[in-house]
Amino acid sequence: MQYSNCLFLSAFFLLGCHAKPSSSNEVTASNPASAHSSIHSKPLTKGMVIDSVINSDDPSQIYAVYLPAKYDSSKKWPIIYFFDPHGVGNLPVILYKDLAEKYGFILAGTYNSKNGMTWENTEKVAHALMQDTRARLSVDNSRLYTFGFSGGAMVASMVAMSERGIAGVVACGGSLPSDHPSLKQPFSYISFIGDKDFHYIPAMQLDRLLDSTSLAHQLIVFSGKHQWPPVSSIEQAFQWLDADAMRTKALSKNDSIIKSITEKFVAEAESWHKKGNTIQEYYTYKKLVNFLNGLVDESTYTDKIKQIEKAEAFRKYSSKEQVLEIAEIQEMDDFRTHLSQMDKTWWNDKLGVMRKSIQRDSVSPEALQTQRMLGYLSLAMYMGADGELKEHNYAAASYFVGLYALVDPKNPEHSYLSACLAMTNHNSTKAMEMLQDAVKLGFSDSKRLQYDSNFVSLHNAPEFKKLLQEITSKPEKPDMTQ
Repeated sequence: MQYSNCLFLSAFFLLGCHAKPSSSNEVTASNPASAHSSIHSKPLTKGMVIDSVINSDDPSQIYAVYLPAKYDSSKKWPIIYFFDPHGVGNLPVILYKDLAEKYGFILAGTYNSKNGMTWENTEKVAHALMQDTRARLSVDNSRLYTFGFSGGAMVASMVAMSERGIAGVVACGGSLPSDHPSLKQPFSYISFIGDKDFHYIPAMQLDRLLDSTSLAHQLIVFSGKHQWPPVSSIEQAFQWLDADAMRTKALSKNDSIIKSITEKFVAEAESWHKKGNTIQEYYTYKKLVNFLNGLVDESTYTDKIKQIEKAEAFRKYSSKEQVLEIAEIQEMDDFRTHLSQMDKTWWNDKLGVMRKSIQRDSVSPEALQTQRMLGYLSLAMYMGADGELKEHNYAAASYFVGLYALVDPKNPEHSYLSACLAMTNHNSTKAMEMLQDAVKLGFSDSKRLQYDSNFVSLHNAPEFKKLLQEITSKPEKPDMTQ
């Protein structure tokens, strides 16, 4: 069986983002437990996340902001502009506000940029965000940074290419545009990728490509899937931005910061050496050189890198890595071919083999590869189901929803989409059952449920009201995977 939405996968890696977009155009708070407020033009409160700041020139443009408690308008402050793939502007601000406090950064996240927009509209959003923050706040114009996850990582990169004065890009689970025009631009580039993220191979390939250029860059791999990286990993982004600012003279050279970074990475490399993990030792020394290029005498560390590169163990690892990369890309191509051709029995058998391999050893390169493949399939099934629903191809949507439940059974999204499908058949009883299943699996987006046009006819039903109240009464946890 062939369905139209299989074509979407050709652009999969560039647009990669997980499900759960909001059906509402309203601004939503991701963490009610935090102290937030809404601001139009009055001074912004320091030391707290302001969920809704309304652009002074364009009220349709809204963003979240965080000012460090020690913010003082008499000095200039670096600022990071966040782009979430679904326009949840306060999510990254909430996640990383403590790091902003520690390192002295302003954070601003727009609600108006999200996947699926034209570049023309996205560029207008970014420009409006930057213009308003620079008018309101004491911003260091030599230290403007863009930061995005998934499709937002692409936006962060493209903004840096089109908007003058961006000093650096932080890209998570995403990439540069395929033609890499940024290689000619004077900004630094640090990227983060989970070892179970389906975008892992393109991220590794891009990093090797950038090694052959003069662009200051670094790839950080963390333990995780396709998600906003954890705070423990993202701290390195703040350290990178400070080090890069020293390198470009936007920040005075601070020997204590340089010493701290050096000691941390050297200790990390020596720890890997003691464990006999030559590969991680290599990547740590490489990271040290990339971070502190031009700020320290790098000869000792570059010599260690060259020494490891000559070792037989490293050559074997590099060869095996290339073989695994080719195999992973080929398997993804095979899955694209089979996405709408194989029946449920075929998928059950295939997924069973994949899960058994992970159970045997969840941290081997092969197991991590399999987990990336499952993440890839989860998103593929979501996009197939969602796309066919929007096109009113309900038989095709049902096919993808069924596979979605097989591929990612703990994800509430397949139950939510099943409820949407049930409503197309005017089966409100089935829809409610599926919504209840979604909530049991962790669905918590009350705004989305409340404003989803699929469920308008259920709004007065007692069971719907009860379910909505159940979701609303629970503290909403920020979804880092999006």
